Amino acid sequence: ATSLGLNKAKETSSVNTIFKKEDLIYGDNTDVQGFELSLKYENCDIANKKAFILGAGGVVPSIIKALKNLNINQIFLSNRTIKNSDYITKQYPEIIIVEWGQIPDFDIVINATSLGLNKDDHINFNFEELNNPKIFYDLIYNPRVTKFLEQAKQSGHKIINGKMMLLFQAQKAFEIWHGFLPKIDNNLLEFLNND
Repeated sequence: ATSLGLNKAKETSSVNTIFKKEDLIYGDNTDVQGFELSLKYENCDIANKKAFILGAGGVVPSIIKALKNLNINQIFLSNRTIKNSDYITKQYPEIIIVEWGQIPDFDIVINATSLGLNKDDHINFNFEELNNPKIFYDLIYNPRVTKFLEQAKQSGHKIINGKMMLLFQAQKAFEIWHGFLPKIDNNLLEFLNND
């Protein structure tokens, strides 16, 4: 027998961790917690602020759920193909869809596209026109600093890559599989920062 377990997997319609308990196979989602903890790790308080998500891929419902858990005020979403974001608005009707290339007022922008995996990839963004420092989060962790993040940093904005999200979601998956939460200590963080 199979079962789509746990609320996060149901809410996000996304499973990234499968485990067996007695005779049932369960699916869970650790992306939500991974994204939340990565923002907390970076001391990013986004309560009552505005988020702008680029992309509508499979991880996006998890990002939206995490943002809502952290009391975000408003979420904008832009995808290169607008019709591909329809499933997001069915699941989260409060999301505001903006055309690709338009930039709404935001406090944090999250790149959930594949743009940035190749060094020649470019997201058309006018960094200099943004008032007040913003948070630029790229879910990509290799390369460590994408062109998107590099340009944001040069314009004085805070940048975060997806490495800590990956680490925190793996930590939660390990706990689900083995029954205890492995420690993330300074030695591990130093090792990851020097790879």
